[in-house]
Amino acid sequence: CQRPVLSYPPQSSNSALLASGDENQQDDFIPSTPFDRPLLAAIDAVMLLVFASIGKASHSDIDGSLDVLAVLKTAGPFLLSWFAVAPFLGSFTPMATGDLKESTLYVTKSWALAIPLGCVLRGVIKGYIPPTPFIIVTMIATWVLLVGGRALYTAASELVVEFL
Repeated sequence: CQRPVLSYPPQSSNSALLASGDENQQDDFIPSTPFDRPLLAAIDAVMLLVFASIGKASHSDIDGSLDVLAVLKTAGPFLLSWFAVAPFLGSFTPMATGDLKESTLYVTKSWALAIPLGCVLRGVIKGYIPPTPFIIVTMIATWVLLVGGRALYTAASELVVEFL
């Protein structure tokens, strides 16, 4: 049994079709891009911005201030690679948030390609290969944050469906 997809604006009869499991409707719209699921896309973007913010804060001056432009410059290659790769690997389809296991699987597939690509893009922009510790921390931190964000989204959507 599939749950309706949380998105804004609500999809008229498509959510009902997804909930009913009517798979004979081949022409129905199935969300698959960040534009189709903006809340999910926003959560992903926030998680990548949190990653960049934590990284920048840990390397900031003694006063601990955070340069917003520096955060955006750090997050930019990862945001670009994520939103270029994740839709093609199904991370914005209803199945990608069907349950916690599927959510983790889909985000991990996209993460495994998008985040290394983001490291490469960042290296090209900065003009040097990122140091190995940066790559390791980036891989671990982004996986934890992206999986965590998707898990929260999936759990929240399950609660919303239970109350409907």
